[in-house]
Amino acid sequence: MKKLFCSALLLAGLFVTVSPAFAHSDLVSSTPLANSTVEAGPIRINLTFDEAPLDLPFGQGNLIAIADAKTGEQLGPACAKISGNSLSTIANIVNPGEYKILWRIASEDGHVNQGEYQITVQNNSNYSTNKVGNLCFDEFGIELKMEDQELLSKKVEQNSGLLEGFLWGLGFILAGSALGAFFVKKRQSN
Repeated sequence: MKKLFCSALLLAGLFVTVSPAFAHSDLVSSTPLANSTVEAGPIRINLTFDEAPLDLPFGQGNLIAIADAKTGEQLGPACAKISGNSLSTIANIVNPGEYKILWRIASEDGHVNQGEYQITVQNNSNYSTNKVGNLCFDEFGIELKMEDQELLSKKVEQNSGLLEGFLWGLGFILAGSALGAFFVKKRQSN
């Protein structure tokens, strides 16, 4: 018993001393704050992490996106400008409602960390634009297109999961009934 306790204590000590090697870029602060309410318009999103991200080409690896919280539909491409330990972008939002700010960051050690939080947008100023979502232009002024990258958020089809689940359940019930009938018939013939 004493050996088991010492082994467990040694193993726990090993994890505690090694844990900094497994550190990844963690979100330290955000603007706008999680669960805050902001006015519609060009919304500056700034995320600060506990370490600088890996230096990757614009629109790859270190990204911020904004999506409709109910449908999951991403509004515009994902991108971010890097400055020290921070990622930032500007997103145009017109419609009032709940939105998700999604982020992905590549740490210096190559590991990828990602997360999301929600904000509420209100439009008391009657702001309007025909360019909704993230505004992503590289250093040459070339606009980044959504179709040129993997989305951080995908639109969820409403109620499709319920129908699909119902059909799978019905299929299992029918298959189980047929298999049960087969074994009952087989047993009766013996």
